[in-house]
Amino acid sequence: MTVSFEAPDAARPGALLFAALSAAPDGIGLVEDGRLIYANPSLSALLAVGRVAAGTHSIEPSTYLIDRAMLLLSRRETRFTDRIVVESEAGRRTLAFHITRAELDGRLLAAVFVRDASEQARAEERLALADRLASLGQLAAGVAHEVNNPLACVLGNLDVARERLRVAGNLGEWGTEIAEAVANAKEGAERVRRIVRELMTFSKPEVEGREVVNVESVLDSTVQLAWNEIRHRARLLKRYSGVSPVRGDEARIGQVFLNLIMNAAHALESRTEADAEIALATSEDGDRVIVEISDTGDGIADEDLPHVFEPFFATKRAGKNGMGLGLAICQSIVLAHGGNIAVESRRGGGSTFRITLPRARPGAVAAAPPAAEAERPRTTGARILVVDDEPLLGQTLSFAFRGKHEVVVAVSGREALARLAVDSRYDLVLCDLMMPDVSGQNVFEAVRRDHPELLSRFVFMTGGAFTERAQEFLEQHSGRTIEKPFTMAEIERVLDELG
Repeated sequence: MTVSFEAPDAARPGALLFAALSAAPDGIGLVEDGRLIYANPSLSALLAVGRVAAGTHSIEPSTYLIDRAMLLLSRRETRFTDRIVVESEAGRRTLAFHITRAELDGRLLAAVFVRDASEQARAEERLALADRLASLGQLAAGVAHEVNNPLACVLGNLDVARERLRVAGNLGEWGTEIAEAVANAKEGAERVRRIVRELMTFSKPEVEGREVVNVESVLDSTVQLAWNEIRHRARLLKRYSGVSPVRGDEARIGQVFLNLIMNAAHALESRTEADAEIALATSEDGDRVIVEISDTGDGIADEDLPHVFEPFFATKRAGKNGMGLGLAICQSIVLAHGGNIAVESRRGGGSTFRITLPRARPGAVAAAPPAAEAERPRTTGARILVVDDEPLLGQTLSFAFRGKHEVVVAVSGREALARLAVDSRYDLVLCDLMMPDVSGQNVFEAVRRDHPELLSRFVFMTGGAFTERAQEFLEQHSGRTIEKPFTMAEIERVLDELG
């Protein structure tokens, strides 16, 4: 390729330069003696978009730019780079500017270059939010793992206490009170168990598959998670109509509900208990399922309403410490499900967020929550190897099955392999996946190599936290797994299935 340039005559260089500056997409200007002496059309447009927050007041972008330019010149600095956020009725924009010193015939000038960096800023904020959400998911999984191990011991010992009381028969008034105390403790522990499992649901990574989802069940699960924020602030009303299920990602739908319910609770901070109310309602309109989350809180200002779903648009509804998951994220999740989200609100009159989702095909049924375990006769005489680095769990299982099954406890993968080398006659091997030194995966691989007859009786116990390697292994593993905290009845059921 040959490129040639036409040499301009003496009258044209200034005109050509002026034409180029006028057509430039970025803002270009010159500052001298506290005045903007030149601004191309792009700079004039960028500086006219709104005002810049400056402490308790706001100033024109041009004033801010001139002040920064004069500061640079007074300090004898050569360049200065920054970003400013400009607010206007049309929304907020991020402007990136670069200022450099320039001299012309002995005159000291500041050359300014300004670019609209709004899209870049939003992309960076989305990336930062994704990182925060990933960290939050890892934190939730870690907390769940730390809670699940002792909670499994609590539930196991409560099962033992309840069974011993049943066998002991009538113990009089004290027996009744003890039984009631055990039942109350069991109910509280089961509530903790549900909350931890729901927390794990919200920490799951994105999945490609869709499932049939009962939105009313997801609302109930979400209320459990947000209950601490709700109970001291508002009455909770449920107006469910038994709607059809939808098809989607239950964790992501729950993420939307959680954000909206938490925002509703925060909007009620200025209300008295008598005036504070959060309502959850469901209905259907043709092939669409509608979920409404309403509050009687402060509402949203008219000027803010058009912007509430913009990325990182902040209102007081977002709470004191940030923006939660963000209404923009909620909108993206709902749109990804083929739905829609809208809001009706007025200042001082509360708000209603309406989520519309496509109904699942006729005949689809959402998975029901597990029913309470019915009491029924169990087999006895099984030999169980428990492999877990939490000693209390092994002690709990030994105590629970005393007189019914023989429980052998190994508090490390290395000890488990040593015991199997001596005697591998077990009806069930319960092995924790995550252990230091010799992991559950290592134990499984050794069993597959040296004791293949035990593979069908090998059951992993998981507490919620996984390394990347363990997660990949578990996704490919086709055998049984049982989630902590489990009940003794669940272990009995596994034994029954194994025969």
